[in-house]
Amino acid sequence: MSPQETLSSDASFDDARAVNLEFKATVAEVQKQIFDGEWAVAEYGDTPQPCDGGYEFFLRRNLPDGFSFDGQGPQRMDELRTWMGDNGWQLAPTPTYGGGIENIVIMAGKPEAKVSRLDVDMIPGVAAEGTVDVLELRATSTCEPGDAGVLLDQLRGPLTAVPNDDGIPDLESPDATPLFERFDEG
Repeated sequence: MSPQETLSSDASFDDARAVNLEFKATVAEVQKQIFDGEWAVAEYGDTPQPCDGGYEFFLRRNLPDGFSFDGQGPQRMDELRTWMGDNGWQLAPTPTYGGGIENIVIMAGKPEAKVSRLDVDMIPGVAAEGTVDVLELRATSTCEPGDAGVLLDQLRGPLTAVPNDDGIPDLESPDATPLFERFDEG
């Protein structure tokens, strides 16, 4: 089924919930390989966004403030890349940067598990200098058939001038049950 085809409203909503759950569970597996504690939530990942005539989800998580791998960040990223390759992730070539840019980036996808793209971007800290590691994980789901606007209305209700976005946790463990319908109806 192509993204341009649409399903009935209820079936589409149930499909979106299932896609969101699989997407977040797949990303959570990667998070656990990096850090199994609570991550800072930057973008929750439950808002359907338009894509090529369908919808997709996007999430962003950061390691908590002050986190450090104690000088082992680059080694941990190498281990993560190996783990991802061993666990069915399609890895993109590692980007290289010019002098003075120390970011370590892993880009991958796992479309069969609803993850179109996942980026893990780390700026390693220097333990001897007392600096911390900064790591951001960004993920986009596969583009699925359906109408992002209709799904959003079903999730949030009619748009208001100032949307109320209650319910997003500031911190969330990869083991937490992903939220999808977190708003009161009506």
